[in-house]
Amino acid sequence: MSMRKLFCMVMAMLLALGTMALAETDDLQAQLDAANARIAELEAEVELYKPYYENQIVAEYGEDGIIWLEDAQEEYQAASDAYAQYGLNIEDYAEGIKQDILESLVRQSVLDEKAAELGLDQLDDEARANLEAEAEANFETYVETYKTYFAAEDATDEEAREQTIEAMAQYGLTQEALTEQMLESYVDEQLHSYITQDVTVTDEDIQAEYDQMVEDDEALYADDDYSYNSARNSGETIAWNPEGYRAVKHVLIKFDDEQAAQYNELQNTLDSLKAEKDAAENPVEETETEGDAEAASEPRAIADIDADIAEVTAEIEALHAQLLPQAQQVIDEFEGGADFQSLIEKYNEDPGMTNEPTASNGYAVAADSTTWDHAFTEGAMSIAEVGQISAPVYGMNGIHIIYYLSDITPGAVPFEEIAETAEANALEAKIADTYDAQVSAWVEEAAPVYYLDRF
Repeated sequence: MSMRKLFCMVMAMLLALGTMALAETDDLQAQLDAANARIAELEAEVELYKPYYENQIVAEYGEDGIIWLEDAQEEYQAASDAYAQYGLNIEDYAEGIKQDILESLVRQSVLDEKAAELGLDQLDDEARANLEAEAEANFETYVETYKTYFAAEDATDEEAREQTIEAMAQYGLTQEALTEQMLESYVDEQLHSYITQDVTVTDEDIQAEYDQMVEDDEALYADDDYSYNSARNSGETIAWNPEGYRAVKHVLIKFDDEQAAQYNELQNTLDSLKAEKDAAENPVEETETEGDAEAASEPRAIADIDADIAEVTAEIEALHAQLLPQAQQVIDEFEGGADFQSLIEKYNEDPGMTNEPTASNGYAVAADSTTWDHAFTEGAMSIAEVGQISAPVYGMNGIHIIYYLSDITPGAVPFEEIAETAEANALEAKIADTYDAQVSAWVEEAAPVYYLDRF
């Protein structure tokens, strides 16, 4: 409530009191004097409390819109708690965060008022019932999820439910709060649809989006094997492919748990031996420090280290050899005319060969790939022609039989292949721009004033 409204209310009450008094006495002047005296007292009280009242207002917008300090502080506390979870002190960023909070509160208030003005906050009985039913179902899901955290071990089902609901309420998660949140989200969605209902894209928009996709992917993937493979394996649309890649599939004959543990132990030993050999071949001149009582130990002879390396390498090869008969069976069946996909279905133990999109597209490998096990990369690049397979490849997870699926054409992916994605992206961007522009116009029209010093 603005000061002007408050003052008008006070005056209205005084007039009512004055009218009553005049009806009860014939001494008009005395009553007028008393009324004027009371008005003066109330005006003095208004002035007395005016600074306190104003200090509770941290933003104003439109004709009568107000953002209260209490609401802003609640948002700030939530942000502070979130920062604390990451070990950060919100006070280091306080001014910017407070400004963001005030702008966000004004923005949401303007949108709420606009939705009400357009009648979009009026739900019919069916829509409200559906939302309330969905909120109830979601709440029950939360209760079941958090029972293990909040309920006592010896609690009955009913006790566990009550304990969980009580604990959730301490965090503000009640069915009523969830319902209110979903209703607010529904209204926001209705307003979003109202603003963007007529948005369309032109051929020029789609072409521009395609060109941007190609440019962005080239900048991102030209020298980043990991990002390229990550995007490809997660099913993202690729608009530009780097040079030198081929698509491969494979059958993995996997170590069991015991073999995997042995392999890891042997590989760690091998890595240590190689580091020891490197130190022996490239000694670093040490500076004697004062007080050293012992001379540095002499490095082992390189021949002795090589012997240990050969022994551990042989043990690793012997571990792979345990898997070789099944790997050879894959090779024999392929050479006998079996389709490689059928061999994947029959023998493979890599989930990537059964989960899309890699089940269809395979893995992208280049000579300098760093995403894959080095042995896998070498094996994939050793295959001479599309449609052929590798020799058994000894990798960190077992033995791979790799199939050369296809070459990946470098450069921009043809427009026709990704036109639908480009159109969807262009429409999404235009919808976002249209919505943001309208919201910004409404907020600007409301002419918000922020009192950051009161926050």
